[in-house]
Amino acid sequence: MLAYATARVPTKAGIVLVVGGIGAALLGLVLWRGLDELLAWSLTLLGIAYTVSLLLHGRGVDGAAPLVAAGLLVCAELAAWSLEERYPVAAETRVVVARLWALAGLVGAGLAASALVVALAAAPAGAGLAWTVLGAAAAVLVVAVASHLVRRAH
Repeated sequence: MLAYATARVPTKAGIVLVVGGIGAALLGLVLWRGLDELLAWSLTLLGIAYTVSLLLHGRGVDGAAPLVAAGLLVCAELAAWSLEERYPVAAETRVVVARLWALAGLVGAGLAASALVVALAAAPAGAGLAWTVLGAAAAVLVVAVASHLVRRAH
């Protein structure tokens, strides 16, 4: 994600690299030392690096935004999972498999819905009310799928 954000604005890559580099270093520190309170900060800085690259790039909708979001989600979930594995309580195999399926479902649904939202955002300005309603329905669908998967996991 950081490499993609940096490549988007090669003339001002230093700004993106500094912010994203701090986020990546924090993520490494979180995983190495088990500092779970810094996980949100590391992911936030990585997200800010991508946002800065979008602002500096200054051209329309980024078609890769759903992939970046999915990457950040997977990174956050796997880092949190890694932190939980430090405790000496072993999870049953079916719990691990269920968690993997829930993560895959959440990422897949999020990718599909966010790709739809990005496609609608890139549509011509005169697309009309139907596209707006479809975009809003896609956003609601993401929240519904996420809450359903959370309820199933618990």
